[in-house]
Amino acid sequence: MIALRPIRLLLFTLLAAGSAAAARADQITPDSPADSLAPPPQSLPAQSALAQRMHEESRAKESQFSILPHKTNYLLPLTYNVSPNNGAYAGLTNNREELDELEVKFQLSIKTPLWENIFGDNGTLYVAYSQLALWQAYNSRISAPFREINFEPEVFLAFKTDYRLLGMTGNLLTVGFNHQSNGRSQPLSRSWNRIVANLVFNTGDTYITLKPWFRIPERSADDDNPHMEKYFGYGELHLLHKLHDHTLTLMLRNNLRASGNKGAVQVDWSFPLHKKLRGYIQYFNGYGESLVDYNHANNRIGVGVMLTDWL
Repeated sequence: MIALRPIRLLLFTLLAAGSAAAARADQITPDSPADSLAPPPQSLPAQSALAQRMHEESRAKESQFSILPHKTNYLLPLTYNVSPNNGAYAGLTNNREELDELEVKFQLSIKTPLWENIFGDNGTLYVAYSQLALWQAYNSRISAPFREINFEPEVFLAFKTDYRLLGMTGNLLTVGFNHQSNGRSQPLSRSWNRIVANLVFNTGDTYITLKPWFRIPERSADDDNPHMEKYFGYGELHLLHKLHDHTLTLMLRNNLRASGNKGAVQVDWSFPLHKKLRGYIQYFNGYGESLVDYNHANNRIGVGVMLTDWL
């Protein structure tokens, strides 16, 4: 039987969290391609989506009770995965039942500034926390468990920039430390630490983010996921286009290897639905949708609602 009551409770929880973050900033959007900041640079047109976000975040930061969105916050109560990762859980229990293709997916992501204007009128130190969950809510055969939860705390510095490159304007630069783990014991334990940067550019209503990272080396005895870079690569490319009230995004990831080439693509479409909610469709194909799936290729499409968009 479909577990509708837990999904309603989860939706109400997401709404409460999103409303608390958005109430003081109207339509503050998180940062996937755009990682926050204070007043909009003079070079950005007043009507640009990025300038509006930065301005609204600056207003919201004045309140000690405000918590800002970081990445996208969403709930996908219906997702279908063509190839669930049954192999990761093989032999862990006596239950031979396999994972359902139908699954719930949601993400919560928040941040707050700790120190502003570190270098004159530029530079803000942030702490952030994101949580991605995959829930076998409709799989009563195995008691509808949360299959995977990824925890992602991070700390980063964000700087306003203003330069031209290949006809685009460089708006933001962030660099920081990122930890990601799933809180499981072996053999399902997954974790890694990275130094991550974001370089945000725009031209008109199109935004481009380059997100390179460097994995901090671990001793082989402590490495829960060897050869992570073979599947995740060394960074991501995000493309975002604002089309009136609609937002289209594309994420590309690749290990840039001629032999054993692997990567991932994610396509998002968010659109107006309600004052506090946006409709959301997400498609993912490739490796690394979650940590436990870092070396397993998923092919998933999901529909649901988004509380805070990228821009």
